Amino acid sequence: MSARIRALSVVMPARDEARLLPAALDALEEARTALEHLRPDVTTEVLVVLDSCVDTSAEIVASHTPRVRALEIDAGSVGAARSAGVAALLRDAAHPPAQHWICTTDADSTVPLHWLLDHLRAAEAGAALALGHVRPRSGDLGESELSRWREDYARTLLHIHGANLGVRADAYRRLGGFTAVVEHEDVSLALRARAAGETVVLLPESIVTTSGRLEGRTPGGFAGYLRDRCAVPEWS
Repeated sequence: MSARIRALSVVMPARDEARLLPAALDALEEARTALEHLRPDVTTEVLVVLDSCVDTSAEIVASHTPRVRALEIDAGSVGAARSAGVAALLRDAAHPPAQHWICTTDADSTVPLHWLLDHLRAAEAGAALALGHVRPRSGDLGESELSRWREDYARTLLHIHGANLGVRADAYRRLGGFTAVVEHEDVSLALRARAAGETVVLLPESIVTTSGRLEGRTPGGFAGYLRDRCAVPEWS
């Protein structure tokens, strides 16, 4: 199925990310401006889901209004945060689900300038779900850790990251959306999409830079992946 996209929304969960959130919002604004310059017919919006935040994340988001709006929840679950964010966007949607593309990223991540354009092109080419790549932020990992990460990442054919994922709203509804789990809600959605025969496309050239910390907000997630794959040599 291919349809011209009329609305492109971004959901960004945040849980005490005041240190990294400003850069994440700045990068997203640059990507949004680039999209709006080339496609002024596409309505864009950004929603930050502040989940159980006790730092200054809310104030940071407020400083970016009206270009960014906030939704505050108390779930302690990235799956619940993404789900609540998408639900809020769909409640307020002005366009049909088949013309509405939803991207997700994270508050510890910075998107490239062409990120939204990459997702828009995938959507208008008929994708129901698009999966992009990520890379750790420069300086967060040592050279040996980064080398192990590169080797492992190159060996994996399918990468699924909530920090770089897009889905058409009608497909999202068919698939049941994000589940309220503490991690791997992105994997669950992608696997359900493949099992249902939805059109899933990969965006290997669309790379989001994300935190390379080894202790994240969840037991696993990307931080757990880095810890397992990079911090300790595989032969140990």
